[in-house]
Amino acid sequence: MNQMMKAFMAASVIALGLAGPISVARAAGAGAAYEAIEQPTDEQLQRYASAVRAVSGVVAEYQPRLEAAQDNNAKQAVRVEADQQMVDRVEAGGMSVAEYNGISHAVRKDPELRKKVERLVGQQQ
Repeated sequence: MNQMMKAFMAASVIALGLAGPISVARAAGAGAAYEAIEQPTDEQLQRYASAVRAVSGVVAEYQPRLEAAQDNNAKQAVRVEADQQMVDRVEAGGMSVAEYNGISHAVRKDPELRKKVERLVGQQQ
């Protein structure tokens, strides 16, 4: 994949909100849904970029299933399953959901941090 495409993909992941908070933490009572992280370390950002890629993979996998669901109950079941997959992938990468959500919040607030994450996601593709 050429560099321009990598940059576009990274920006798309962030811009489409795929790096947004994972909602299941609050719904499932899985501890703090949000850990305030204003200045994430480079190590945290590397893990976060990997988690963003993993979460975007879940979104890509479950979006067609969500669109094909016939009623609200079926849609909700797909959402719950997708949320759990996102949590599993974030945690498998060595990051808590609260940490992921905290960095997501910081990325949304700080344009420079957002650009840095976009670069990191692009480098990992």
